[in-house]
Amino acid sequence: MHDTYLHNNESLPFESYPSRGRVLLGQVRGSNCRHGYGLEFMRLTGQTRCAYCGLNLADVYENWLNMALDHVIPYSACQLWKVPAEWCEDYSNRVLSCMTCNTFGNRYSPRNLSRPSTLDEFYNLRDVIFSERKGLILERHRQERAFFATKPWTV
Repeated sequence: MHDTYLHNNESLPFESYPSRGRVLLGQVRGSNCRHGYGLEFMRLTGQTRCAYCGLNLADVYENWLNMALDHVIPYSACQLWKVPAEWCEDYSNRVLSCMTCNTFGNRYSPRNLSRPSTLDEFYNLRDVIFSERKGLILERHRQERAFFATKPWTV
């Protein structure tokens, strides 16, 4: 696996989406990321890297096996805020992710954010949440890397 963790690209991944990710792109459907919706997402956006750590998921077979498609605004938050399912389940609310980053970000819950009432507000919120989650995920990588460096299996 390539040492791409802690890759820090300041731009938002949505810049490469059709219409810069500010329009509905279609509902995510299917049950297999690598053969279905994840592959469709890659074709739609041109992305092959984890939006959080930068791991190239199309580079080698082992990375390909770790591909996930992550909700940026979590499904639970969309339900709580009564956001239309059409917005929540759209490709525009997803980013390509490795399974590690997806796991590191799974417990994220937006706090002190107001319910979006328009699609434009939804996208503004998505951008804020993505940036916040990316920072939290990269911090988890730093912590895990520090733990790994202690070689805990040798103690």
